[in-house]
Amino acid sequence: MQAIQKYTLRVFWQKKGNARYTSHLDTQRTVTRALVRSGLPLYYSQGYNPHLKLVFALPVSLYQDALYDVFDVDILEKVDPAVAAAQLGAVMPPDMPVLKAAYPVKKFKELAFASYEISIRTALSPEELQSRFAGEVVVEKKSKKKCAFTDISPMIKELSAEGTEDGALIKCTLSASPDNYLNPKYITEFLGEDISFSHTVRTMLFDEDGKPLE
Repeated sequence: MQAIQKYTLRVFWQKKGNARYTSHLDTQRTVTRALVRSGLPLYYSQGYNPHLKLVFALPVSLYQDALYDVFDVDILEKVDPAVAAAQLGAVMPPDMPVLKAAYPVKKFKELAFASYEISIRTALSPEELQSRFAGEVVVEKKSKKKCAFTDISPMIKELSAEGTEDGALIKCTLSASPDNYLNPKYITEFLGEDISFSHTVRTMLFDEDGKPLE
C-alpha cells in the first residue's frame, strides 16, 4: 500500500476572554470541530478509530489567557497558509482568534521559555516584589509522581515588576521546556497572602535562542 502524503500545518492563535474558563480537553474539542468545519484537507489516522493528529505546544492552565498559542495539525495537501488561516479563523470562536498559519520551522521539543504578564492586587511595591525573587524561591511544587518543596529560582529567566493603579504588574520569562516546565501559578503562590487577586496572560513562546517559536 502506498504511504499517504501528509504535511504539518502550524496554527498560531489566542485563547482569551471567556475562553480562559475552558479546560484543555474542551479546548481540544472546540478546535477539532472548527478544523472539521473549516474545509481544510485534514489527515485522519488509519484504523478502527480514525482521528486528527492535533498537537498543542504548551496549553495554558484554566483561568489563564494566552496571546500566543500554537498547535500543529496534519493535512493532506500543502495549502497556502494564509488561506488556511482565513478558513479556520472564520469558524473559530471569537475568544479563540487565529493569528496566522505557517509550516513549522522549529519542533515543539525546542520550546524553551514562555513569557507572562501577571496582574496582581497587592500593597507591595515593585521594589519589594523584585527583592522577594532575588534569592531562593521555594514553593510546594507538584508533579504527576510527587509533591515536594522546590527552589524554582533557576527556572525563572527574567522577572521585573512595575506599579499599577491597584497593585503591580509582574513581567517574567519562565522555563517552558518539556522536561523543565514552570507554571506561572507558582509565582503568585510564592507571594501567598500578600496578594488578593491575580490574573496571568502568556505573551510569547521562545526557543532556546530566545526567538519566538515559529
